[in-house]
Amino acid sequence: MNILLDTNILIPLEDAARKLDPSLATMRKLSEQNGHVLFVHPSQEEEIRRDKDANRRDIVLSRLKQYQLIPSPPLLSADHLRQYEWPQQNENDRVDNLLLHALCRGAVHLLVTNDRGIHQKARSAQVQEQVHYLSQFLGFLEKQCGKQKPPPFGLEDCHLHEFDVKQPFFDSLRDAYDGFDAWYMRCAQEHRKAWCITDEKKQPLAICIYKEEESPTIVANGNPLNGRALKLCTFKVGENVRGRKLGERLLFSAFKFAVNKDIPYVYLHTYGKEQGMLVSLCQDYGFEEAGKNEKDEDVYLKKMSRPTSTPEGMSALTYAINYYPHYLDSDSVGKFIVPIQPKFHDDLFPDTSDTAQGLFANDHRVYNPQANAIKKAYICHSNTKQIKIGDLLLFFRTRDRKSIECMGIVEQTYYGRDVNKVLPLVSKRTVFSQDKIQEKLQKDALVILFRFLRNFDPISGQTLLGAGIKGPIQSIRKISHEQYAKCFSGSSNE
Repeated sequence: MNILLDTNILIPLEDAARKLDPSLATMRKLSEQNGHVLFVHPSQEEEIRRDKDANRRDIVLSRLKQYQLIPSPPLLSADHLRQYEWPQQNENDRVDNLLLHALCRGAVHLLVTNDRGIHQKARSAQVQEQVHYLSQFLGFLEKQCGKQKPPPFGLEDCHLHEFDVKQPFFDSLRDAYDGFDAWYMRCAQEHRKAWCITDEKKQPLAICIYKEEESPTIVANGNPLNGRALKLCTFKVGENVRGRKLGERLLFSAFKFAVNKDIPYVYLHTYGKEQGMLVSLCQDYGFEEAGKNEKDEDVYLKKMSRPTSTPEGMSALTYAINYYPHYLDSDSVGKFIVPIQPKFHDDLFPDTSDTAQGLFANDHRVYNPQANAIKKAYICHSNTKQIKIGDLLLFFRTRDRKSIECMGIVEQTYYGRDVNKVLPLVSKRTVFSQDKIQEKLQKDALVILFRFLRNFDPISGQTLLGAGIKGPIQSIRKISHEQYAKCFSGSSNE
């Protein structure tokens, strides 16, 4: 694949005056091993020439020639900017927009950047799957080489006093917050808890310290929230396990906790540009910027309650993102039964697997990165082209249970066999290596990107038959709204 590197990746990679970040060297090495070609955009040379550090500028410029240059890059017009809804207020915006426009036009397959603003623009242009933070791209490369270790999976609800606050995991939090250790110790003494993912030595790899509050005021000079709120006080994924979906796992736990306790709000605050990946993650799951708190930190809020009416013009997918766990399932929304073998069902939906209920529930070696993800990918050889964005997927577990237990909502589909189109789409979502994906693409395949919505008590084959869904379910099948309603009679997404 052709990979475009943003300038914020290039400068630390090529600046000989600074110590090379090992992750950058690994990126270059693994990209070469996987046969990916690293590109730059002509406009980046202009950007680098504006660097006031003359020595660094000359060094980086001298090394640009080792990268491929995008030939005849597409021009970006005012009409394009309006179409993409991208702001362009200065030269940096212009270069960012040109890089993204090249991606949108197919000049490259992926863009690697740590710039939060570019990730936000990618969402508005609906190419966010093809824009990676460096840690995400490294995770993708490691998967392709088969070098990624089995991901942690088992999530525990731990007391803070179970962890030594002096350990290196908490260093970045100490650096960011004056008095972090003292605050942590006060919380530990209050027997506060956190959702944690740990290694085999019970050391934290990812942590979310949480707190229930009653009608808190979350922004400076603002009004109190109308009801209880779940505050995610500290949210951290260790640098060495980023890109492994642990952040999604923590968020999913927070959402599940809020739903079970009927808490209408979830919020957190962030500090500085170094938390760009966290901000992007939260925005991907319906958090909106609420303002700044007394410490001038950005506050992000997610409303967990269903609106009194569907906002005019809002799509089913946007509704599911903004108001999760709620979703639209009216007769205007398509419903499809998707057969899936038990092995793949366990991979995609580990919380419903036999393993999750057994002795090895917390043994991360039996899970894969998809286990932690809310956003997933499914690849099959169905030739249906009826599935649309916002449709509901009802996953039918074949062979053993022969029941529907999980539901998702479609984000994007692709039908064909071009590996260079499929790989960028599934790069953040699947554990399959490039060779395995190419094997699946020996003939035309259907790729479905979807969000997990919920699991529920099994809907048996007998219930399906009673709803008028007859015969063996061997391929993707569209069902009517009436059949869907009969399957879920006595159940709802309220």
